[in-house]
Amino acid sequence: MIIRLPSVYELKKALLWPRTLFMRFKYRNAGRSLKTMLELHYYSPSMIDFVGATFVNKHILHEADINADSVVIDVGAFTGSWAQHIVDRYDPVIYAFEPNPNSFKRLQEKAVNNPKLLPMPYGLGDQDLTVDFTLNGLGSSMCDERSSHSETPRTKVEIAAIDRIWSELKFSQVDLMKINIEGAEFLLLDKMIKTDLLKNVNCFMIQFHEWHPGAGRKRRRIREALSRTHRLEWDYKFVWEKWVRI
Repeated sequence: MIIRLPSVYELKKALLWPRTLFMRFKYRNAGRSLKTMLELHYYSPSMIDFVGATFVNKHILHEADINADSVVIDVGAFTGSWAQHIVDRYDPVIYAFEPNPNSFKRLQEKAVNNPKLLPMPYGLGDQDLTVDFTLNGLGSSMCDERSSHSETPRTKVEIAAIDRIWSELKFSQVDLMKINIEGAEFLLLDKMIKTDLLKNVNCFMIQFHEWHPGAGRKRRRIREALSRTHRLEWDYKFVWEKWVRI
């Protein structure tokens, strides 16, 4: 019998459980979407700080130096809410990648009256492959190994290699790239480092996921690579961070 030791992330969550219970009570009257985000991040201090930042500036995730001539890549577009905000503010061309078939249908609906919003029915990663994908709303993932989701419904989805897609879609310099892909960001960004693509993005908005095995070490390595070509504009650890080309 193999005994699996708890991960650093699981130990941290266990130690913070009393605080989580208190924060659940404190935010008991919060809206459904806010409570979902807080639960996904176990009411972490960084998440609470980020929520506070959104009260000060509700468009913190929608501010970038782009315009109607810009090219934006939305990796993990979900149902297209972020993309719609960007369209409304700047009207750029947005390539929105979403492998979850349920979310993709809603993304397509948002694109019906906007020819500059281009839904792509697959994800981006380090290689071309077909993977099992958990259907878990905001937490849907190809990398979800958490035992608590062992019974979550799954489906097969397509993932495309970032360097191949970069070439096929004839991207040169991308003005904004938003990445929120539930743990798969580590493989994607590592591939962008190896293929020297980081410098071809003027602004990154990235959500790193703490539950992923080795997340702390992997995030540090990627951030070190990013710091050679970009400056960190703001950072809510393992929630969202923004990097701008130097």
